[in-house]
Amino acid sequence: MTTSMTGFASASCSTSSVTVVADVKCVNHRYLDLHFKIPEELRQYEIQFRRTLADLLKRGKVECKISINQNHNSAEQRISPQVMKNLQELERSVTTQYPEANKLSVNDILRWPGAIQEQPIEIEAIADAAKQALTSAIHDLNIARNEEGTKLKQIIQDKTDHIKKLIQDVKPLVPTIISSYETKLRDRIKQLDIEIADDRIAQEIVMHSTKVDVEEEIQRLEAHTSSLLKILETKDAQGKKLDFLMQELNREANTLGSKSTNIGTTNIAMELKVAIEQIREQVQNIE
Repeated sequence: MTTSMTGFASASCSTSSVTVVADVKCVNHRYLDLHFKIPEELRQYEIQFRRTLADLLKRGKVECKISINQNHNSAEQRISPQVMKNLQELERSVTTQYPEANKLSVNDILRWPGAIQEQPIEIEAIADAAKQALTSAIHDLNIARNEEGTKLKQIIQDKTDHIKKLIQDVKPLVPTIISSYETKLRDRIKQLDIEIADDRIAQEIVMHSTKVDVEEEIQRLEAHTSSLLKILETKDAQGKKLDFLMQELNREANTLGSKSTNIGTTNIAMELKVAIEQIREQVQNIE
């Protein structure tokens, strides 16, 4: 399946006390390159998060950000019973010695170190929520990447059809290359008014034909375009295979251009290179 390497997705998962948000962004890259930005309390779970991503993604530079947001209705706080007991004993002792001393106010108690007890952090529950949020985000990311991949596939197929047409256009020109050279050669000999044996002329034509023959290049171009279209229909990762094919197509187009001796084949070779480069740019985004 043709899958794009670029995309973004976000998902969240809540516990009784917090909401964990996972943001995942992916851009094209030759390999799978993972980058994490996570809270310190989840740092010990980073290896597990990496495995989760590696199981679901094959290529791309992936930036993953996990954040923890406190739920407003879960920030339960209470006064420490032990601290209250200590304060009561302390107040009793002070008022016994100093009867005129002011009693402790509510503000005094709340500001007392350790007086407020907050809910303990449920780190394992938060880590599980982070994994669920991360998995959901990657699922949504892959949906978006598959949709983008479908568009890329259509673009590549259209460009490949154009290349196939150019190949068909160049075929009728191949025989004319040799006949044109023979005509020019004989005209040149006639202009110079020199005598050259026919077998020598024939030998020269054969040598030139060998240099400018592009039949093999045309056959390889056809084979590569056929392979390209077949790869687009496979379910495996396609990017690296397509990238290799683009190099091969470009090599054949360059050879075709270097062997061209008339304006027709030269123009077609240039159009081929442009179309191949356009496909290559799209292939860079495929996983």
